[in-house]
Amino acid sequence: MTNLLFIPGTLCNKAVFSDQITTLSRAGHNCITLEYDQHDNLCETADYALSRFKADERFNICAFSMGGMVAFELLTRCPERIDRIALLDSNAHADKPQGRTVRNEHLNYAIEHGLNTLIHDYFSSAYLSSPNDEIMRLIAQMAEDTGIARYKAQLEILATRPDASELLANCDHRMLFMGGCDDVLCPPSEQQRMHQLAANSELVLIENAGHFASLEQSDKVNLHLYNFFGGAAHA
Repeated sequence: MTNLLFIPGTLCNKAVFSDQITTLSRAGHNCITLEYDQHDNLCETADYALSRFKADERFNICAFSMGGMVAFELLTRCPERIDRIALLDSNAHADKPQGRTVRNEHLNYAIEHGLNTLIHDYFSSAYLSSPNDEIMRLIAQMAEDTGIARYKAQLEILATRPDASELLANCDHRMLFMGGCDDVLCPPSEQQRMHQLAANSELVLIENAGHFASLEQSDKVNLHLYNFFGGAAHA
């Protein structure tokens, strides 16, 4: 049995991987999800992730969005313990100059109006390929479950993350970059760039999916993860 660490994105928890965890658990993987605490930097977040394993225990990674940045920190920290990494709708660049200003605006809006309202007013048009009330309710619930304190910590991680392009260029780990064709937050061009940087990588772009491909097109995402981490699609 292999260890498979799932790392969610901003304002997300294990529910974003629900279908993937079910599929890969049935395939024999020991699925572990990193549920974010209030750590506001990648170093402490990586320490927290590693605390889920025994010393020197090996593992694979499946990370979504901001979770990819945690995966890069783990890859820097203990490359010898990681076998394969799948990144879903993520990116490898440092924060943009205006990033902190925009995120502070989001944080203040959430403090005043609530995280549910933030999701609806700022992100509902950017998250999905096509409207889906059920998925948006799930996304809003994950945000509510995360809470303001953890959201603030996550925004600090996003603002201070390093560029991981050089890391990818020097990485020989098996990697899978997967993203929605309609993702406007971590677009296909970024998935293609990371794939070109990482020599031992695969690229999969999912049609009819936005940023939350794991929810919009779970069957397709499951199939590719199943094949990448081991197992047959019909098992």
